[in-house]
Amino acid sequence: MPIKICAIKFWAEFSLESGFIKCLLDQAFGSFVTVQREQEADLVVGSIFQPKVVAAIPEKTITFIWENLRPNFGLYHYSISSDFDSYGGRNFRVPFWYGQIQWPGYIPDQSIPGWRNHGFEQPVDIDSLLQPRAPRAARDKDLFCCFVANHPELHRMMCVERLSKIGRVDVFGNVAGRPLRGSKYDILSRYRFNVCFENSTFPGYYTEKIIHAWAGGCVPLYYSDSWYGQDFNPKAMINRIHFKTLDDFVERVAEVHRSPSDLEEIFTQPLLTTRPSLDGAIEFLRRSYDEIRAGR
Repeated sequence: MPIKICAIKFWAEFSLESGFIKCLLDQAFGSFVTVQREQEADLVVGSIFQPKVVAAIPEKTITFIWENLRPNFGLYHYSISSDFDSYGGRNFRVPFWYGQIQWPGYIPDQSIPGWRNHGFEQPVDIDSLLQPRAPRAARDKDLFCCFVANHPELHRMMCVERLSKIGRVDVFGNVAGRPLRGSKYDILSRYRFNVCFENSTFPGYYTEKIIHAWAGGCVPLYYSDSWYGQDFNPKAMINRIHFKTLDDFVERVAEVHRSPSDLEEIFTQPLLTTRPSLDGAIEFLRRSYDEIRAGR
């Protein structure tokens, strides 16, 4: 008998008919039935996009948190988030960038494209992220750097300003009044570097930005917390976190830009050195559901 699942607090277009969360639930439980009312559900899956909505039955709710927020276990009993901390076994880490990978059975959420200019990029093959890239071909029209964003976060806007003293930095997205209505990959492949700073930092909070920069054919100019090497190959990018000042960071970018050998050394590195897995998340979902059924 398939379990009954209700989804709450997601964006308006969200559906359990496709997408990364459906992929996780399918692998954990096989087939399931979607119901509209929490009272009818065996399991409730939640998110954080409707803050005024409160779970009616917190003890059977698992909330998916892929913004830079900490779990609030007064509102739900379990969480899946970017946090390394298990919070006593009630949270399991599945970083947001996992949703950019082509997992077996993963059907991308067709409601996403166009939502805040996100979701036009197709999932990336895992094996490609684990393999060195071929050397970047020298091109006369090779462009220096680009930046794609919705919000003018101060630190990365200062970085764009400083980088502009090295070469032209083309800015796309709402931040420049140029909404992006297609895949970033159509843009990134023309540039050497892509500014892909995280909006904010916390241990384990890594989003789609680094995946898009690398898969799009750029050297990622990244900014994250110092634990990023748990997920990514530090040699495949230039991370602002390792430089005392922004000027030091920009100077390193200038050095790489001027040196074909330095550029190739970074560019050819694989983004991942360890194959990611959903096995732990699947086991966490099953265990959480067993505890919900047992009334723990």
